[in-house]
Amino acid sequence: MNSNLNEFDNVMEQIGFGRVHLYATLTLGLLQMFTIHETMGIGIIGPASVCDMRLNLMQLATIMAAAFLGIICSSYFWGYITDKMGRRWILLRTISICNICALLSMFMVSFTSFFVMRFLTGIFVAGPSFVAVTYLSEFCNKQILARVVTHMYMFTGFAMFYCPLVASFFFTSFMDFEVDVLEMLTLRSWRFLGCTFMVPGAIAFFLLLGMPESPKFLFMIGDTQGGMAVMEWVSMKNTGHPLSPDQVAELNKFQAATEVKRQRNSVNILQTMLSDAMPLFRKPFVGFYVGSCAVMFTLGLLANGLGIWYAAMRNRINMRLGSKEDMTFCNILFTPFRDILQESEDDLVVMCNDGFKGFNDSLILGFTYILLYNVCWLLLFLVPRKAMFIVALVMSSTCGFALIFVTNYWVQLFSFIFFIALPGVLISLLGGALLEYVPTYVRAKALCISLMWCRWGAVVGAIMVGAYVDTNCEITLLTIAILPLLSASIEGFLPL
Repeated sequence: MNSNLNEFDNVMEQIGFGRVHLYATLTLGLLQMFTIHETMGIGIIGPASVCDMRLNLMQLATIMAAAFLGIICSSYFWGYITDKMGRRWILLRTISICNICALLSMFMVSFTSFFVMRFLTGIFVAGPSFVAVTYLSEFCNKQILARVVTHMYMFTGFAMFYCPLVASFFFTSFMDFEVDVLEMLTLRSWRFLGCTFMVPGAIAFFLLLGMPESPKFLFMIGDTQGGMAVMEWVSMKNTGHPLSPDQVAELNKFQAATEVKRQRNSVNILQTMLSDAMPLFRKPFVGFYVGSCAVMFTLGLLANGLGIWYAAMRNRINMRLGSKEDMTFCNILFTPFRDILQESEDDLVVMCNDGFKGFNDSLILGFTYILLYNVCWLLLFLVPRKAMFIVALVMSSTCGFALIFVTNYWVQLFSFIFFIALPGVLISLLGGALLEYVPTYVRAKALCISLMWCRWGAVVGAIMVGAYVDTNCEITLLTIAILPLLSASIEGFLPL
């Protein structure tokens, strides 16, 4: 499709996969972990904060959706700035501010202040949430892009494993303490747990200092000298020798073709932001792009919107008293007994139970994510990507339907896991396909808009589950389980 922009891929293929790609995958994989911690980690932090914040179920759902709302509100702005200022430039600044906001959020004392700080955290975590994969893709040729991106997203599984693993230490009797610092602020273990979620982001920040700007971006803005210097650095790190004259000539051709496509600035910044995105909604991109955004909405609703409730739901099942034999998933969750997640503000008791017993199930979810990413990486060598999408979506839908009816504990557990994990893995595959399909000058904007729809799905899913699952559990699950089938029908028409 972009035959006139293939010179870069030719040079990158000649240089080959090496130390730069491993270092970049580790650095940006840690950023992916950081993004997951600050968006999905609230699934553990939120229920643990119920007693301190005196939250009812709808307030808890709103807190869980806060970071996603922040991502939605800021995504396109960061996409626009990224295509103007650079990938690394944005990453360093958004990581720094996001860490500050995340740290402050752990010491809030009311629903309003907690929501505001989690919302601000979402605004700045939006940067690494899509810029990281854009940045990584621009060090890769098309032949290895999908597989390298899949490895980077594998850190999602590490994040899903890290969160419950660390939480299992903080939510033990050894760490069960209360320290009154101010009149309204009580330090408890969940606040310090939230601080540990920032560790991958802090490490990634320092690793990122050792990386240059994206070479593709530098060529796009006409900085030939800078782009050549980065490519020279990549060649020396990977092969031990500088670029050949033929490779330099190829890169000069690539730079000339790419710079022509750069948009001219307008006096009106809003007009410029809109006009810069318009190529995505014209031929030849419009059909694929709109379809991808629709599918991203569904994937976000399942993997993040429903997935953010996974720890709380499994904890509730494991803490339920009495026999659970021959009971469906919904019956175990919502047969009458007093539980803090069902209480309203007026019903709260002084000694509330915000304990957790579901971390083994959360660790299984994290391990499943890691396993699925490795399976997908291997299948990319053997199976067409479209077939992987359709089969995975049908399997996810089947697990959703099964979750409504099955009564066996382990079948319920793995039905729930595959219901949310398969769409989670597909987000990375669809993102990789999108990066291959669109040119460099709109790549960041294309990915941020599609992931914005993914976050919208997460917000809708998180609030819908919080609002309706306790009163209409089966209908809620049935509605969500139908969505992967609709997405599979859309995927059948996309040129993956």
